[in-house]
Amino acid sequence: MADDQVALASSRGARWAYLAAGHSFVVLGIVGAFLPVLPTTVFLILAASCYARASTRFYRQLVSHPTFGPIVLDWRAHRSMTARTKRIALTAIVVTFAVTVWVIPITWVRILHIGIGAALVAFILRIKERP
Repeated sequence: MADDQVALASSRGARWAYLAAGHSFVVLGIVGAFLPVLPTTVFLILAASCYARASTRFYRQLVSHPTFGPIVLDWRAHRSMTARTKRIALTAIVVTFAVTVWVIPITWVRILHIGIGAALVAFILRIKERP
């Protein structure tokens, strides 16, 4: 299952570093499933990329997960988003960042959130869209 996408790093140290990064991204993805400010899918795609260089076993576990596996494999296969997914992502970003900016009274934090939100929107708008 998608083992052709696994190209392990040549050195043991690099594999350990990729493995640690992959685990970190999975944790952030799980946290992102419960916090609207963190993007779950992005972190899981990054985790899959790290696992593809670190461990066939962990890569297989991630891509065979019933909920997250299809999302990761779809990204790896097409490098694009469906129009529906794009709309949902953009709506979630705008709503969550707007609420955060409205709730937090510190001006520099508001400005930072507006900048991060704008960067995320710009990034998602640049991703190819497929039917």
